[in-house]
Amino acid sequence: MRLLTLSGQLSAPCGRDGAPCIAPTVRQSVGVARPLRLERHTPEDEAESGRTQLHLRRPGGETFPQYTPPCMSRRRDAGGVLYRQRVEPSSSHPSPVYPGLFNFCEIMEQMKSFWNDLPQPFSILAPMEAVTDVVFRHVVAAAAPPDIYFTEFTNATGWAHAGEKAIGGRLVKTDDEHPMVAQIWGGEPGDMEKLALHCRDLGYNGIDINMGCPAKSAVKSGGSALIRQPELAAEAIAAAKIAGLPVSVKTRLGYTRVDEWRDWLAHLLRQDIVNLTIHLRTKKEMSKVPAHHELIAEIVALRDEIAPETLLVINGDIETRTHGEALITENPGVNGYMIGRGVFHDPYCFAKQERAALSPETSAAGTSPDDKSREVPREAVSDESGCEIPQTVLPNPKRKEELLDLLRLHLDLFDQYQSQMHRPFETLKRFFKIYIRDFDGASALRDTLMHTRSTDEVREILNTLD
Repeated sequence: MRLLTLSGQLSAPCGRDGAPCIAPTVRQSVGVARPLRLERHTPEDEAESGRTQLHLRRPGGETFPQYTPPCMSRRRDAGGVLYRQRVEPSSSHPSPVYPGLFNFCEIMEQMKSFWNDLPQPFSILAPMEAVTDVVFRHVVAAAAPPDIYFTEFTNATGWAHAGEKAIGGRLVKTDDEHPMVAQIWGGEPGDMEKLALHCRDLGYNGIDINMGCPAKSAVKSGGSALIRQPELAAEAIAAAKIAGLPVSVKTRLGYTRVDEWRDWLAHLLRQDIVNLTIHLRTKKEMSKVPAHHELIAEIVALRDEIAPETLLVINGDIETRTHGEALITENPGVNGYMIGRGVFHDPYCFAKQERAALSPETSAAGTSPDDKSREVPREAVSDESGCEIPQTVLPNPKRKEELLDLLRLHLDLFDQYQSQMHRPFETLKRFFKIYIRDFDGASALRDTLMHTRSTDEVREILNTLD
């Protein structure tokens, strides 16, 4: 069972027998997958009228009793420490509701974390700016779904001051996407709190804070800039937790030097986050050097020392499910892996079984010089942190019909969500290289599609193919 704790402001007495209730402005602190001890009690505390008490503490240190609601049961561990354990409401134990206040057990239910119900190891589709929108996420789901979906990253301050027009459809989602995590970023804790609350109202299952994006536009007020502002990073995490959703962080090893990783990651692990995803490069390295997979074992040891309950996800140069699971086998203690650019190389990268091997003419390093139709140009695409970086696409052939069917699905979904996304047709062209590849004439066909002006025009060309 999951054990949770609340800390917050107390209203005037309003409950049964004058017990104080928690005001709607409660500040919530989420803990998962561990027996959170609320207070150390003496045996006498347990005996009052046969009812167990939950203690809440003001910042000054004064404690106030709150009767344990029916949705919690009382437990005492071997050391005599009393804690509260979640039990499901029933006809005999209904969820208590106090007039004018929130439903205590309902709030606790919202605070339960999907992270604890995942398979091990689990997979995540990385947040990628102008890539992982509601359209492309559905394409990936149709090809081979990951265990968790992340949005594009959304600027909290932009949304707080200008609303939806500032975020361009980044938070559009559908009910069939689950679990769905909103990735947000910024340098103003107040704005982070507001956006996190908005994401909760939209039905997101979690909040992830981007503390790794190296783009200049992000570094001005967030992203990897928080690596150099650890206290602000802690404030941003605390602010996001107010929404009551599980909060995770995605970051890099450091800002300039690789050896920054220990102090920086230790700081984040002390913030009681549910998951920490690490892109195994520094901000300065961008994606220009191989990811530092050699550090994974040391990072696991650090996590185990400081916050063993925090899940750990690795990211960087992971191409497929098989590759991610192999890395975790080599580094026990890692809970999951995240794939970003790998989905550009192969939209089936999350498949549980390899669907196709590299053709004899190709290798992991590139294409045969004699097969120009298989070449995919170096272009700027968004990396796992939502920032543009140069990319070299690694061929991984699929049957032509499968890839073209995915492209047709992408076109249909683009039209379906256009009224909500309002994105120009030109933004769709960056995806053509995913589907038009690894078959004779692919290069010429891509060139033709790049000159189209509408989804209907693309469909007409595809319909002429054999």
